[in-house]
Amino acid sequence: MNETVSWNNGPVPDERRSRADAPRFVPQGANPLLEAANPLLVMVSDIRRSARHADPAGLRAKLVAEIRQFELRAQAVPVANETILAARYCLCTTLDEAAALTPWGQAGVWSSHTLLVTFHNETWGGEKFFQLLDKLMQSPAAHLQLLELMYFCLALGFQGRYRVHEQGASQLETVRQRLYMSLRQYGQTVPAALSPHWRDNPAQKVGKPLPVPIWVAVCVALLLCLLMYLGTSLLLNRQSDRAFEDIVALRLPALQTQGQPPSSGVAPPAPLALAELLAPEVAEGLLTVRDQADRSVIILRGDGLFDSGADQIRAPLLPVIARIADAVEAAPGLVLVDGYTDNVPIRSVRFPSNFHLSQARADSVKAVLQERLSQPERVRAQGRADAAPVADNGTAQGRAQNRRVEITIVPLSKEAGQ
Repeated sequence: MNETVSWNNGPVPDERRSRADAPRFVPQGANPLLEAANPLLVMVSDIRRSARHADPAGLRAKLVAEIRQFELRAQAVPVANETILAARYCLCTTLDEAAALTPWGQAGVWSSHTLLVTFHNETWGGEKFFQLLDKLMQSPAAHLQLLELMYFCLALGFQGRYRVHEQGASQLETVRQRLYMSLRQYGQTVPAALSPHWRDNPAQKVGKPLPVPIWVAVCVALLLCLLMYLGTSLLLNRQSDRAFEDIVALRLPALQTQGQPPSSGVAPPAPLALAELLAPEVAEGLLTVRDQADRSVIILRGDGLFDSGADQIRAPLLPVIARIADAVEAAPGLVLVDGYTDNVPIRSVRFPSNFHLSQARADSVKAVLQERLSQPERVRAQGRADAAPVADNGTAQGRAQNRRVEITIVPLSKEAGQ
């Protein structure tokens, strides 16, 4: 391996050691390096599950001896010496982390005499493990045996530097999946067990692993719930549109009165004459004004005021609404903001119906008016959807006229205002 990561900090396997000293080792799998490391990998799982240990020092001595046996088994295959050295580093740091996470491994002999210190004169390998992995992934085809061993270290719970990262779990899962896909690409298969002989009773039935990770199933369930919610919301709003249309279509019967009603003695309000105050805006075609005896109505076309399907007022129209607020500031009374749409239904997550869109647009205009008025509580807003059309919705021009916001100013009579 042509690696920039140095592994020469500790003793290397002695190639001159007599291979007669090694126990007879016949690789049974496609990856002899993994087969040689199998006893150590099994011990990683055992260490993680042990809350207590009667003799941590004895366990450490046993692991030191087993690591030396691993070197002999790997040399007998043979495996390249540098690959054995890198694999030994990965196994040491994986075993050290497993022990460090146990109550008995956080103190005593293990905390000061780790396997990594013994074999590589280093105290922590959580960083270099992933540096090596990144380097090997640049040419995975040349290092499949070592990459598969590192995958098993990750599968057994090794986290290294990702244990202290804020998003370490998700980042580590990304690394693990990337390594898994790379191994699959080159035909490597991850066996269901690290060794075919580790079970006391091979015929014992065990539960099958889930076909998909639990987090994938949870995400799919949440997505289905979201789709059901959106579908139900759209259906309800479609039905509410029809109910709203029925309410708007209702006509109350005219009241039958006899003679003229008695005078209340309250003088009618004086006309506001907003058309004169807003004459420049009217001349530019930005709005129209209807001054009536008891009220004034300012009409803003929705196509100029908002983008299609949006409720944010376009920046060039903000000064116009501010000018309207200045014009009605001196006229005490109620300010009604009505939002209207055409009859073409809108179906979106934010605006499930035309009523929601018209209400949002009315609220946007209301907010700008309230910023300018000394009595912001005078302003009220309501959405009217496609009620009270002023033109034929059967044509594009008519629908454009129906998309509007009306600001109605109802002044108080002089006596009422006193």
